[in-house]
Amino acid sequence: MKPIIGICSNFSRSDAPGLVTGLGSPGQTWQLLATDYVRAVEAAGGCPVILPLAGTTEVLWPMVTRLNGIIFTGGSDVNPLLYNEAPRKGLGDVMPERDDHEMGLFRRVLEEAAIPVLGICRGLQLINVAMGGSLYQDLGTEWQGDRHALSNYPKQAPVHEVRLSEGSWLSRAVKAESIWTNSFHHQAVKTIGRGLEAVALAADGMVEGLELPGERFVTGVQWHPEMMFDADQASRLLFKAFIEVCGDGDNA
Repeated sequence: MKPIIGICSNFSRSDAPGLVTGLGSPGQTWQLLATDYVRAVEAAGGCPVILPLAGTTEVLWPMVTRLNGIIFTGGSDVNPLLYNEAPRKGLGDVMPERDDHEMGLFRRVLEEAAIPVLGICRGLQLINVAMGGSLYQDLGTEWQGDRHALSNYPKQAPVHEVRLSEGSWLSRAVKAESIWTNSFHHQAVKTIGRGLEAVALAADGMVEGLELPGERFVTGVQWHPEMMFDADQASRLLFKAFIEVCGDGDNA
């Protein structure tokens, strides 16, 4: 049986997704997900299930208990109030509804479910904040290194090198100690959350990957491997390794 992988949907208060596509009416909010996530999980051997933003985690819990793994996806900025900072210049759109939902879901999964967790872009940032870490609210105003919000490149284009820690799950998954990745983030890890380890770094020192050492599988990456899946071997290996972890019952 294929591992069932829950993929958290994005959330928009804007009615634009419905109006632009002709699928909705004025005043509607939307829950949506890029097809890249679904296709990457499917191609790697998993059964993708999109998880909506529900009123409470209790509503979703009967489904979560049937999952073999969960992915926290990219999207809006994480509310800085969650790591005890006031909003600053450069902060983008914030969706407190999604933050509260996913923060509660991640913490409950961590405490009550044995399934592996993978965070992608915002997902890595959410995991870091949930574990007590903080973020750079806007790299353009707070970071002295390279530019990382490179939306002027195609989604599958590698734009910078990422060094992976020897022996880390990420390094073993992609069978390499360095890879080239895309980069679309304007926020990033500032202080690392409790128990987490930085296992991937860009050349300028930016944290690009986090893992929770030990028996519990929690890993996050700052880039978007689902966007690179069709064109990049390392991205395919990453998803394949994640699906294998979800399917073998070993969360170490």
